[in-house]
Amino acid sequence: MVSSETYVVFLLGYPAVGKSTVGAEVAKRLDGVLVDNAFIFQPIFKLLKWDGKFLLPPGSWERVAPIRETVMQTIEEISPPSISYVFTDCLVDTPESRGQYERVKSIAARRNSKFLAVMLTCDIDEQVSRIDTPDRISRLKGSDPEGYRRYTLNTRLFTPAPTETLTLDTTSTSPTATADAILRKLGALK
Repeated sequence: MVSSETYVVFLLGYPAVGKSTVGAEVAKRLDGVLVDNAFIFQPIFKLLKWDGKFLLPPGSWERVAPIRETVMQTIEEISPPSISYVFTDCLVDTPESRGQYERVKSIAARRNSKFLAVMLTCDIDEQVSRIDTPDRISRLKGSDPEGYRRYTLNTRLFTPAPTETLTLDTTSTSPTATADAILRKLGALK
């Protein structure tokens, strides 16, 4: 897709609902860049040889924060305004997560990009069946199905206001069809 308009899409949801897969499809079709949450934490997690199951050492997530900040500053300060971005994340309902969301939203505004938040949902049994896959393991994503079942059942996510959020269920919808729905909402589907 080639357009003079640029977009910032923020895909949110629990692990294994399809954020990375759908995000890659949306970014490809917008000729944009996928900023997957795994992209940000991989440098630290690779150093720890994380297998997606063992508990990370204390301080691991704190070391991810400067990487996230550098990525965000690069997009804000030196990225050409002609580039669209698709972000993914699993934001727990905390003030810090609200701040991360607002930061992405403000980046879109400063870049004069159209912004869309998308909450992806999925039936928990289907979601858990996607956890322990070779693709997730190779990308250093969590791979403990029952641990993520407990996480999903016991963790409340940050949810943007319904007026600014498109909610899509990925349980039985293909990544292509989900991307189509996002692009239709943006008004960017060819």
